[in-house]
Amino acid sequence: MKRVCFLGASVMEGMGDEARLGMPGRLALLETDSSENFIHYNLGVRGQTLKEISDRAAAECQARFKDAKDFIVFATGSNDFALIESGIPQKPMPRTPRRRAMNNFKALMTELSEIAPLLVFGPTPVDESKLPFFSTVSNMNFDFKNAELASGSAEYSAICQDLNIPYINMHKALSASDDFMAGLTENDGLHSTGKGYQAMAEIVQSSPHWQGLIQA
Repeated sequence: MKRVCFLGASVMEGMGDEARLGMPGRLALLETDSSENFIHYNLGVRGQTLKEISDRAAAECQARFKDAKDFIVFATGSNDFALIESGIPQKPMPRTPRRRAMNNFKALMTELSEIAPLLVFGPTPVDESKLPFFSTVSNMNFDFKNAELASGSAEYSAICQDLNIPYINMHKALSASDDFMAGLTENDGLHSTGKGYQAMAEIVQSSPHWQGLIQA
């Protein structure tokens, strides 16, 4: 049976999903209904930046893969775009400078694409009215802006295009999802509820990129 590793941070982990399924679990259930069964490994770790994910990603996937048809779904997440206190009043700074984040992303995508086929999706939208978000992992307040997430997603997309890696602009897709946006408002503004993760799973399942990988 095909094996799929789902890499990322809290959104991939499924933080906020009352059913504790997250997008990977909900996608697996959708594909069970369509007879495309696969073994899924949720390798999301909340709070991690691209650099932190890079430190573990290759080894965790290689430990699980058995066949050339196994593949990776990677969520870029939002943590690198978090605005944190800079010590200067009214002047928050990004957790990871933009150029460094893009370099880290390109390096990770290059490394992972040498291990297995990849499907990548970008950061998800936020409800700015509910933020900042207090992280119990980092013990800090993180703020996020949709304009920054959208422009970062566009840069990720361009890098993936250059590397010939399929990419889903999840920020754009979910901004148009009433269920996902309502789930953000009902929760912490950064993570949706189960209905939001269901919307994510349906977007991934309907993608021709996913269908090409899962049916290979």
